Amino acid sequence: MTSSPAEPSPPSLARFHVQSEVLRMSTQPLGPVLIVQFLLNGGIAALFAWQYSLPRALLWMALIALVTLMRAFWPQRLPDALTPATLRHAQRVHTLRTAVWEIAHGAAGVLLFNPASAEQQLLLGLILMGMTLSSAFSVSFYVPATQLAITLLLAPVVVMGLAFGAPTMRAVAVIGIGLIAMMWKLVADHSRQLEENIALRHNERALREQALAGLHESQRAQAERLRFFSAANHDLRQPVMAMGLQAEVLRQQLRDGAPAHTVQGTVGALSRAQQALEGLTDQLLEIGRIEAAADTLTPCAVSLAPLLHEFARQEGSGRVRVRCPADAQAWSDPVALRRILGNLVDNALKFTPQGRVLLACRRRPGAWRIEVRDAGIGIPLDAQERVFGDFEQVGNVERNLQRGHGLGLAIVRRLAQRIGVQPTVRSAPGRGSVFGFEVAMPPHTAGGATPAFTVPPAMVLPVLPLRADIAVLVVEDNAVVAESLAALLRLWGARPRVYESAAEAMALADLHAIDVALCDIRLPGTIDGIALAERLQRQKPGLVIALISADIDEATQSLARDRGWHALRKPVNPAALKVVLRSAG
Repeated sequence: MTSSPAEPSPPSLARFHVQSEVLRMSTQPLGPVLIVQFLLNGGIAALFAWQYSLPRALLWMALIALVTLMRAFWPQRLPDALTPATLRHAQRVHTLRTAVWEIAHGAAGVLLFNPASAEQQLLLGLILMGMTLSSAFSVSFYVPATQLAITLLLAPVVVMGLAFGAPTMRAVAVIGIGLIAMMWKLVADHSRQLEENIALRHNERALREQALAGLHESQRAQAERLRFFSAANHDLRQPVMAMGLQAEVLRQQLRDGAPAHTVQGTVGALSRAQQALEGLTDQLLEIGRIEAAADTLTPCAVSLAPLLHEFARQEGSGRVRVRCPADAQAWSDPVALRRILGNLVDNALKFTPQGRVLLACRRRPGAWRIEVRDAGIGIPLDAQERVFGDFEQVGNVERNLQRGHGLGLAIVRRLAQRIGVQPTVRSAPGRGSVFGFEVAMPPHTAGGATPAFTVPPAMVLPVLPLRADIAVLVVEDNAVVAESLAALLRLWGARPRVYESAAEAMALADLHAIDVALCDIRLPGTIDGIALAERLQRQKPGLVIALISADIDEATQSLARDRGWHALRKPVNPAALKVVLRSAG
């Protein structure tokens, strides 16, 4: 795609602005200066009319009057906004008008030249040289126009002096030739200095504008961060308050001997509040990792059909349908692409109480259009622009935490920016929504299509009974977390052995009697949880090991898969922990 000739390219933009300002300075109305010049010219004409020829002097004054009227009543007017094309045209017009002006003045070198009087010749030559020095820095600031003006003003008297002048006049004519050359150079140097000053002023103005824009952007970002953290603080406090209140209710119920079903209801409310808090903290952590670009993007060819069908299988109830060509491949980071689609599918299911969700993939020139279509509540037109904002929820004004926190689509927006796609939405209230984006097709080599990465399906583990009296090594420096893990393990019939550091565990634990090791990654001392897990695996290769941390990232999960370990993100889900224990057989 080529740039329009009416728009200057970035490298020549500064030069264009400088030349535009030079031309505007050159075409400014002279006002009283024209009157003074006309009077001076009238005095010169009167002098030569008296000493040489009245008709010739009147003819010259007629020419001067015409060009003075032209400049006074028909000045050159420039458009408010110049373009390269209009600038070049305006420069040509300005040069032509300047040439007409100086031809009229330079005509004095012919009309007022008296071949019979050396004194009058010398006087005329000196007058025109003075006019040349004056006009060099007043008639125009545009170099070609000024250099042409100097030549047209002085050349006639130089030619007449060389051809018909007395010996002294011929010497003056030669000096005039040198004066023309000198004035050309002075005009060029003066113009260059002027353009540098103008460019410097433009740069200073641009720097001021950039500084102001940076300040406004900083203020906007600060206000956005304040709004984000205020909303996060609000939504974090809700489940925390609910857990505190439910804990007090549970304490009273246990003290008063409340029925089991009543206690179970309170425990269920506690669990739901804990799940809401866990979901919010996970989303906030994910937003932080996206903005910090903590996860490296690795674009490759991704098979879309297996990925979309995997979301349908995970949903389980048959509400998610897929329409995708079997050979559809996209060029993108598979992890980021899966997270985008996962959030879109979760959002569609959450706001579609009844009906189906369709995952559709259609071919576009050089790309695939992926859409998530639902038959849910829909989004009003005025809310569609802000639906990808932080903590924005349509149809959940009561902020029901069971319907999310308004961060799913914000994560989609951030991930989409990272992989270079633009999410869109089409919707109408009561008619559902269509969220979609286009992702590029993979490049093809001469030998054929690029091998595709197939997103692996979710692993289905057999449900094994939990072995009684299983020995579990717990290495956790947080006393509250360690106590909670140990209490849950004892409740399941396991034998937990708790240590605060890797060094303590290596020194005191009987590793041969351990079946499972739960290692917190961030441990005090020089040995962290990963280094501890590696040592434990070397000493007992068959040991079941699980890494535990609040910031399990893709690199940690990949490392755990390669080593045959488990990776559990805090807060640890009891069901996920039970899966780890069952794997010890």
